[in-house]
Amino acid sequence: MKQTQTIFILGILLSFVSCRFTKPNYHLTLQEAESRYETIENIKYKLDVHLTTNESFVGKVDIQFVGKKIRDLRLDYFQGSIKSIVFNEEPLNDFEYQNGQVLLPSNRLMIGNNTVSISFETPYAKTGNGLHKFVDPDDKETYVYSQFEAFHANKMFPCFDQPDLKATFQLQVRAPKNWKVISSTLPTAVNQTENPNELSHDFPESKKISTYVFSLHAGPYQVWEDKFESIPLRLFVRKSLSKYVDPKDWFLFTKDGFAFFNSYFGIPYPFEKYDQIIVPEFNFGAMENVAAVTFSERFVSRSIMTRSQRENLSDVILHEMAHMWFGNLVTMKWWNGLWLNESFATYMASLAQAKNSEFQETWISFFEKMKQWAYEEDSFSTNHPVEAKVNDTEEAFTQFDGITYGKGASVLKQLVFFIGEESFQKGVQNYLRKYSYSNSTLSDFLKELEFVSGFSMKKWSKDWLETKGTNQIELTTICADNHLYGKIVQSAQGPENKFRDHKTNLGLYYFDLTNQSLRFEEFPVVYSGRSSEAIIPLSTCPNFILVNAEDHDFAIWKWTNTNQKDLEYVLEHDKDPMRKLILWTDYFRQVTLANLTFDEFKESAFRLYKTESDTKIKRWILSRLASDSGSSYFTSRFWFPENKRNEGIESLQTFLLEELTKAKAGSDEQRYLLLSLVDSSYTETNQKRLYEILENKLTFPGFKVDQDLRWNIITKLSSLEKDRSKIQSIIEREKKLDPSSRGVNASLAAEAAEPNAKVKEKWIQILLNPKSSSYSTSTLRVVSYSLFPEYQKDIQLQFLDLYFDALDQFQHTDDENYLDAFAKSMAPDFCTDETLLILKKFTGNHPKLPAAVKKTLFKQIDLEGKCIQMKQKHKSLVEM
Repeated sequence: MKQTQTIFILGILLSFVSCRFTKPNYHLTLQEAESRYETIENIKYKLDVHLTTNESFVGKVDIQFVGKKIRDLRLDYFQGSIKSIVFNEEPLNDFEYQNGQVLLPSNRLMIGNNTVSISFETPYAKTGNGLHKFVDPDDKETYVYSQFEAFHANKMFPCFDQPDLKATFQLQVRAPKNWKVISSTLPTAVNQTENPNELSHDFPESKKISTYVFSLHAGPYQVWEDKFESIPLRLFVRKSLSKYVDPKDWFLFTKDGFAFFNSYFGIPYPFEKYDQIIVPEFNFGAMENVAAVTFSERFVSRSIMTRSQRENLSDVILHEMAHMWFGNLVTMKWWNGLWLNESFATYMASLAQAKNSEFQETWISFFEKMKQWAYEEDSFSTNHPVEAKVNDTEEAFTQFDGITYGKGASVLKQLVFFIGEESFQKGVQNYLRKYSYSNSTLSDFLKELEFVSGFSMKKWSKDWLETKGTNQIELTTICADNHLYGKIVQSAQGPENKFRDHKTNLGLYYFDLTNQSLRFEEFPVVYSGRSSEAIIPLSTCPNFILVNAEDHDFAIWKWTNTNQKDLEYVLEHDKDPMRKLILWTDYFRQVTLANLTFDEFKESAFRLYKTESDTKIKRWILSRLASDSGSSYFTSRFWFPENKRNEGIESLQTFLLEELTKAKAGSDEQRYLLLSLVDSSYTETNQKRLYEILENKLTFPGFKVDQDLRWNIITKLSSLEKDRSKIQSIIEREKKLDPSSRGVNASLAAEAAEPNAKVKEKWIQILLNPKSSSYSTSTLRVVSYSLFPEYQKDIQLQFLDLYFDALDQFQHTDDENYLDAFAKSMAPDFCTDETLLILKKFTGNHPKLPAAVKKTLFKQIDLEGKCIQMKQKHKSLVEM
């Protein structure tokens, strides 16, 4: 089989042809944005929109602006129909409209006041960008919502779509009379129209905001209302999903946020109300539209939410609320400053949780999620500085990554450790006051921090924000004469990396073997350059040393001569979950660096899981053992021959079942164990057990298999079952029991997961032509991620040529969310040298692929290289 696969793959290499692409000219370049900023100012939009349930909507936009220079002026508008343009009170009959641009000629532009009125018709989007339309399969009701970041306001109406051309917006919307209509302000009037089935909603002029945070949402939403001090609060969700929403948590977390941010920022909430709208088919977690935040329906659980889910909801609510100040009140000038929005919102959400919420474990979650995302993203060849160079709005999409969110927030945490919380807060307050309702740059922010702290921000910025890469550190110590002599050696891999100034905590453990316990103390240490030394006076020598004990630093600890027995002693007896998770993560990193095998990690994990009391750490361990995607013990079994593979999987399943019998009834741990059992099922015995769980023949005390988990089990079984009669009847039965949009998508995912090349062919053809498909981008994304599980690589291999041909056909104007999902979900990840060669060959021959596709492929090259190294580490075990 291996020899056949190699021949087949090498054959594909010979079939590659030159890249066919359309020169990108829709996306706005930095140079165009700068030129337009120099040309106009003081923009006001008056927008009149007529919403119906048809496939498109009509509208008129009147734009007032002040001209500063006489030159041709670009107006952005993507793939709509322009009925008429009146420019400075005269019809513009011979206007140029192509490639998403309307050209307003210089001979009509005036220094001073200008007006342009445009009547237009725009198709509703099904990509989640622009004005998206969704028809609920449950009750056939229609909902629309907008998503404009980074360059999508022009997919709804003609505008000057760049962040530093802030404007006021006045809105009038005609819509069906049973629809709620939501925007940045509260309507001043709702009136009857000539159509008795419609109402007109009049919204007053907004404050000055950027186009990407203006919004419009409408539909027969369920609404709950509350108030924080004088701020009206509203929560919206579509009617069929409302029974699963607990507004108490949403309003509690919202009030927690307002109480903290109003005080911390020293500026009261700057807008008149605060709406949160849970919308279907959303591409992201949430979006910080001014006073009308949109959230993915992923935050609505059809079962009782775990504490982790509630914590995550609180975090996202606080993240988006922080944007009302960082991003909406003060906005970056161009997309290179995206971190000024996202890094701050990420850091501030965790700070708000730590200071004013029930989730005191927030910094542990920050380390587990954001910090590790940052480390991983910074390890790829596609990494970039936090303050990145962004040439155009196509590249802007690629900046929404672990560096902009996770690394930026992590280095802010490091900065606070250097200059102190009080100085940081004062600097932030000064910055927000100075640049309210305007745009700012990196230097604007640094000046305010340096003024209050006296800390040299120029070097810090060069090190941490303007240079890419992560430092690795090695620690060597000698303990003698009641002193600990430590030396930290810093390395900077990559040609653009550099040595940075760091401040960290060294944690010292002292073992009490008689009483099976330990004592801990920590010392702050500053290090810089290639090598730094420190001397710490002690009463006795430590048994074990932990680097970056409270996770204030951003650096990879490179282990040298770590004593496995001592490590496991700490993991078993330390009571602090943050320290233990740092150690667990560094331990697992040794596997991904090919210094340890998954089998060695599994043995420690099995033993220590039994003694662990913290649910968050238990969930983390389970994800590294049983996840059916990415790097885990389970996925690594597919490097092994069938008999060894099944033996390893059965041992994992036995462990999970044993722990399930001991888990507290109805606990979060019980749910995590059952999800892990499903994810790591593969053998015939495993499949039989899943059927028993699905049909309630095998139950666990206090645990109910809810509808979403049922679909999870069904999709897994469908991906394994070659005899289709039984599973197919279950799929059909479940589709009738759950006609919701989640049920529809889950049934399609279950179909796509079938181990049948003809079924794959059907779905791949649909995925190749998303514009001609009746499915939304959201549905296609669900399908694509179910198409080729780890154990269907032999089928995926047959479609590699189709995959690469499709990438060759995609355009720079195609929806970036879809391109990203398609490229990721079907990327060849066979963990072979042949795959690596294919990917390198293809990317080398196709330098002008869409930015989202190019970044995904380069990251996949890196992942294949890492996987090959890990696999090689297991070679002796595989061949035994």
